[in-house]
Amino acid sequence: MNDDKERFADMIRNSQRIVAFTGAGISTESGIPDFRSAGGMFDRLSGRHFSGEETLSIGFLETYPQLFFRNYAAHFDFSQALPNAGHRFFAALEQTGKKVTVVTQNIDNLHQSAGSSAIIELHGNGARWRTFDTGEPADASAISMDAEGIQRDPQGRMVRPDIVLYGEMLDEEAMERAAAAIGAADMLVVIGTSLAVYPAASFVHYFKGPYAVLLNRTPVPQSLHFQLAVQTDAGAFLADVWEEYFAE
Repeated sequence: MNDDKERFADMIRNSQRIVAFTGAGISTESGIPDFRSAGGMFDRLSGRHFSGEETLSIGFLETYPQLFFRNYAAHFDFSQALPNAGHRFFAALEQTGKKVTVVTQNIDNLHQSAGSSAIIELHGNGARWRTFDTGEPADASAISMDAEGIQRDPQGRMVRPDIVLYGEMLDEEAMERAAAAIGAADMLVVIGTSLAVYPAASFVHYFKGPYAVLLNRTPVPQSLHFQLAVQTDAGAFLADVWEEYFAE
């Protein structure tokens, strides 16, 4: 493991443009479970069981708004979660003068809370809200749940989290920016993702630089594409790397 950490540190030293491509695994150490491991929800009124993916779909929001907001409040309230060492590592690395871009599939706002400034959100951000009908930004601090269990703004308009739901297209501008950042990077660090969700997972193929690294708790089929693949908890690994090689 120490050899892996030293190799990783050397790659960073030899790189100026670094992209961190992060998935749910980087946030599990902040107490946020991967929603795909959830069992979904059961609605007593209809007698139906809905999968985790169904409850995060645009069709579910349109058809069962009360159930959508109940489930979202129960499982996707990240307001009390704090960034862990994995998030903080890239914010700190940016402060050393490296050009660090974070491309994230997560909606938990933890990279922002950690202090990273260049963040490309592929799936949106759960800390932001917008009106359901027009997409106008909504003040998250001013929304409230009505008597029927639907989130509304002060004008009474239904709002929704500013995230990409199943059944919706990813933002084209975000995808183009992610592809450009990865294509221009010297080093790509993929963390906490199985690279199984497309089109986001296809972004790694844009990378042409010399140093590709994978940090993941479980094996990944595409690991052969990486110069360094470490099966590890990313937060602990990155905390050790920072302390041993970069802390002043």
